[in-house]
Amino acid sequence: MEQYKFNPSDGKEIVTAIVEGYRDYIEHRKDCHDKMVISSAFAWTKGNFIESKLAEISSDLKFKYKRAKAGLTWDYLQFINGEKKQLFLIKNAAYFNPNCFSQAVSPNRKSIDSRRTYLYELSKINQNLQFPSDIHTENEFFNEESVQLSLFISEQHIKEDIENFHASFNEFHILTYNIDEAYQISEIMHYLPNPANNIAYEIENLSEYISGAELTNEEREIIAPDQDSDIMDPAVFDIGIFEEKDKKN
Repeated sequence: MEQYKFNPSDGKEIVTAIVEGYRDYIEHRKDCHDKMVISSAFAWTKGNFIESKLAEISSDLKFKYKRAKAGLTWDYLQFINGEKKQLFLIKNAAYFNPNCFSQAVSPNRKSIDSRRTYLYELSKINQNLQFPSDIHTENEFFNEESVQLSLFISEQHIKEDIENFHASFNEFHILTYNIDEAYQISEIMHYLPNPANNIAYEIENLSEYISGAELTNEEREIIAPDQDSDIMDPAVFDIGIFEEKDKKN
């Protein structure tokens, strides 16, 4: 699947932005920790810092970005490579299962959602792409804890947005970042999701570009309680696709 890899220089810049965005988040957490009696809710802003840093350099990469709303209240950014008509997102690997990408999972790998409408519908952009030939039947499973949050979102709105995406893009990619036991970004992966079997195929491991991700003991102590807790990031329930006007280069 070499044809789906990003340009190496773009891949390196994206990884650098992810790491720097996470460092910005750490600095923000330190500042809030010093000034506030309680600041644990800021643990939910990690993705915003990472996406914002990538948005800052998007014009250098000739990318655009677009704000979208996940569910009812959570905003995130979609990134667009206009030349190749590619749409890609940044996801926390703790909540991502490449073997069933539309199934949200918690950091302890328990399934928490029967189907994330958002990721699965966007993956249909890839329905005509060439994937490995070992196509399995659609990988669906349900459990007692399943919660179908798509009930909160206008079905007609979703349909209209999906039709627009399919007409505008040729490829939909997902990049994930993994935070290890030392609370540092240790791995960044590039996937291409296949709607036929709900599997996100690995395109490239971009971890070789990670630099400057080390944290001090002080930084670890500030974020460790949140990383180890069962607090659920609202971004896990990213099933909405409502979008705003895209930002120019």
